[in-house]
Amino acid sequence: MKIEDIKINKILDSRGMWTIEVEILSEGIREKASIPSGKSRGSYEAKNLEYEDILKNLKEFLKKIQDINFNGSKEFDNFLIENAGENKKELGANFTLGLSIAFSRILAKKENLELWQYLKKEYADQDELKTIQREKFYMPGLMINVIGGGVHSNNNLDFQEYWLTTDKRELQNGLTPPRMGADFKTDKCGYNNDLRGYFDDVLNKILNAIKKLEEKLPKPLGKNDEGAFCTNFSDNYQPFVFLLEFKNDFELGADIAANQITKLVNWKRIYDKLKVLDVKYLEDPFKEDEFENFAKLRKEGFKVIGDDLTVTNVERLKIALEKNSVDGVIVKPNQVGTILETFEFVKLAKENNLFTIFSHRSGETNDHWLIDLGIAFDTDFFKIGPPLQGERVAKYNRLREILEKFL
Repeated sequence: MKIEDIKINKILDSRGMWTIEVEILSEGIREKASIPSGKSRGSYEAKNLEYEDILKNLKEFLKKIQDINFNGSKEFDNFLIENAGENKKELGANFTLGLSIAFSRILAKKENLELWQYLKKEYADQDELKTIQREKFYMPGLMINVIGGGVHSNNNLDFQEYWLTTDKRELQNGLTPPRMGADFKTDKCGYNNDLRGYFDDVLNKILNAIKKLEEKLPKPLGKNDEGAFCTNFSDNYQPFVFLLEFKNDFELGADIAANQITKLVNWKRIYDKLKVLDVKYLEDPFKEDEFENFAKLRKEGFKVIGDDLTVTNVERLKIALEKNSVDGVIVKPNQVGTILETFEFVKLAKENNLFTIFSHRSGETNDHWLIDLGIAFDTDFFKIGPPLQGERVAKYNRLREILEKFL
């Protein structure tokens, strides 16, 4: 397919900051994609450009692209990678990702497919990585940052996110999905394999936990960039004391975001305390180049997750694999700039038995393409914030909409 026109729109994200929406016209089909932005960024993330700089480059880019007939998403993304320069500095990872998603939406519409269906067909089904087996459907787990700190919040917490997490569930061949915390083989829920019913049950548990926290957390109580509760606590550990009430339904986790912590701390003492508090998942527990410390912490029984460490970048992930640094990885497509590169990162992670977490950014939009990518590439978890604010709710509603396909 040939691209006839590209437009760049300047829009606001959920933090009231400017970001971009990319619009493509091809063979009479017009599609858009809006791109989020992060406040807590690893230094190895691909480079984003400002709207004005992208606009300056657009005319020249259209000249390069106007006579090329692209046969699929992979071919188009390879073109973007070749022309974006090192670390996407020539075009901007925000622009290339918007192009990648918008063009994939056009290709999906041409085949009368949903975006996730097209991506599964274009990437997963043609690769050794079979992301959704025909006889099974996997309901991804959720990592919900219900209490916030760090650079996302105006409070005294050093840790950036405090999570309640649910596990990934396998639903297949008429098996009834279990309630959280129950045995898969014996639990009788009465959903008759209604995935929406199961998902609604999960959401109700999350909303109930949020309601109880709102009543019990120290006042005054506000919200941070991602919709998580924001208030002052006695120390960095007190939020987990409140979350322990929900241990029957959820595991506990945290994004330490160590890159953002500049004061001197005793990391051993911190993780000894978190172990006592029964915290299972830890994202970025050390700074972005401390691969060996990540590896040591895994031996303490935590599930260690890389974000600033790996930044959805295959080369960074190879180092983490060589040093046995992580159990799982955060996947943020705007850290790398194309769907193709996101897929290659996920593929390498899965080939090495790491779990993947498709994640929002602090500055989000109402676009929900993240859910389609996660479903297409069989993510183990979504981290999309609490289901309260519009830009986060849009992701939950899209996930529920996709589940309807499996009824």
